[in-house]
Amino acid sequence: MLSSTRGEMKNKLTLELAQIAALITSDGHLQIKEWRYLTSFYSKDLDEINRVKKLFKKVFDVEGRIYEDRSPGKKVITLNLRYKLFFISKSTALFLKRVGVPKGNKTNTPFQVPGWIINGSNEIKSAYLRSLFDCEGSIFFTKQYKNYVRWRISLTFCKNKDLLDDGLRFLSQIRSLLNNFYIKASPIRYWNLNIRKDGSQSVEMRFEIEKSSFGNFYKYIGFNTPNKQIKLLSALAGERP
Repeated sequence: MLSSTRGEMKNKLTLELAQIAALITSDGHLQIKEWRYLTSFYSKDLDEINRVKKLFKKVFDVEGRIYEDRSPGKKVITLNLRYKLFFISKSTALFLKRVGVPKGNKTNTPFQVPGWIINGSNEIKSAYLRSLFDCEGSIFFTKQYKNYVRWRISLTFCKNKDLLDDGLRFLSQIRSLLNNFYIKASPIRYWNLNIRKDGSQSVEMRFEIEKSSFGNFYKYIGFNTPNKQIKLLSALAGERP
């Protein structure tokens, strides 16, 4: 029974699962508590919601339910509208936990990049990184001296201050994965955020990728998110914002 379970897991360690693992680690939530086994994903982009829905159908053969999530107390909804995608499946939730997807509040939960990602093929690593940057990454420019335009890609995560070392290890693993593709990332910077309602304090951690590595980022990673990919192409083409 144990060997068949391991075989089942190995067969599912695919590019699609790598994407799912990154999506739930960033903009998703894995809830395993008492009788409740819920996997959810949140986005303002309905196309992204439908893409994730199809991924889960392909990998786990489960149907997701899409709900609108509107900001409370506001009548105009368009700008604040986001979508919730729910999968109610015990087997799916338990499988994701077994392959290293963190459950519960990720700010207060220690986790690392799953070993099968770190030791996987470059295709597996690329799929994981792409989805991670889709959710938690941004591409932007700042105008410097004499109107010089400086482009950067950043990746940002928040962590409970008590778990700072854990968060730094996670981002260090991401930097190491990027290095596999000759993408250089800056050292990790972090700063304190406001005190939360429960009295704890969060820390925001971030590193950046300079334009000199954009070519390799485009070649090996890229974005699934169209507006970010368009910005990346514009930066590579030398277009002025």
